[in-house]
Amino acid sequence: MTFDDWRDWAAALADRLCEQGVITDPAWREVVTSVPRHMFVPEFHDDTFGLVGTGDPRWPELVYSDDTLVTQRKEHPDQPGFQWSTSSSTRPSLMLRMLHLLDVRHGMNVLEIGTGTGYNAALLCERLGSEHVTTVDIDPELTGAARARLAGAGYSPTVVTRDGVRGYAERAPYDRVITTVATERVPYTWVEQTRRGGIVLADVRPPGMTWAGALTRLTVAEDGTASGPLHTCTWGFMSARADVARPGIPQAFGIDATNTRSRTSEVGAESVHISGLSLLIWWCLDDITVFPGPDEIQISTADGSWAKVSKALPARVEHGGPSDIWAEVEHAHAWWTARGRPGVAVFGLTVTPEGQRFWLEAPDGETVPGPRLR
Repeated sequence: MTFDDWRDWAAALADRLCEQGVITDPAWREVVTSVPRHMFVPEFHDDTFGLVGTGDPRWPELVYSDDTLVTQRKEHPDQPGFQWSTSSSTRPSLMLRMLHLLDVRHGMNVLEIGTGTGYNAALLCERLGSEHVTTVDIDPELTGAARARLAGAGYSPTVVTRDGVRGYAERAPYDRVITTVATERVPYTWVEQTRRGGIVLADVRPPGMTWAGALTRLTVAEDGTASGPLHTCTWGFMSARADVARPGIPQAFGIDATNTRSRTSEVGAESVHISGLSLLIWWCLDDITVFPGPDEIQISTADGSWAKVSKALPARVEHGGPSDIWAEVEHAHAWWTARGRPGVAVFGLTVTPEGQRFWLEAPDGETVPGPRLR
């Protein structure tokens, strides 16, 4: 594949990211101008144009746009005939925002969870040198293609096919760990494989309520725990796959509507979309799945509890199953309101061998109410 003027396109992308304030480190601008994104995205799925490849005149402009490009779709084994997006080249502005937060320096070793197309690994290789980059993905189709594309672009990081939750202890410890997939929990494995004083930068969000997530930048302490603030990120990465054959999509819970109860509430359906509050709702109902509608939403949890709630106030609530889960949302709303309606950036996360804890304002501050239905 030849594309003689790709450096002009790459430089234009870098300039746009500088103008937006995304790139503030000149070294990262030079990296973006030096890495051929088109080599990592020879074709992609576009909702408007369909499958776009190198023969399409729109391909160069779209490849060097600040857009997420879906590069792989798969059927769920239980849902034949429907294609779910399972890999993409994430919009460069989010990638560069995270790379700035990662705060890498010369000589550091980095573990990337979620190889995808290989483009982000290429950016790290350009900045640090291939010998300092390890990238892991559960999908052999992705790692095989990424390895070849990286080599074609002149990079040779360590590319590993395995479940990213396990990390890659064979090359640990790392100075930095960065994830380009979303997980509901930060596995302690990542913390364990990071040097004391190192950083784990992860996207934490639920597959059934993706807008409720955030980026978390954790610093590993001498005692082996890791803590750090959350950073607002409404739309992040695709959810990690625990099974290569199954897209990381919300789990479908069965709903029993034979015993429906009704009531009203002063907390309406829009509450699940309010920044800060949505994060708290997820943490209180950590297996929540939300199905938005024009006038109401439906939420459900793994124990079979469900609720349908109107957007208009006072909200009409229909619910069923073992628990009134909208009461949990009301509890979260009251807790959030009593503390001045904090946004995402006021919260933080601590990860220990025993699990993880959300906190308000400081690691030794108030613990955010956790799941009570499990």
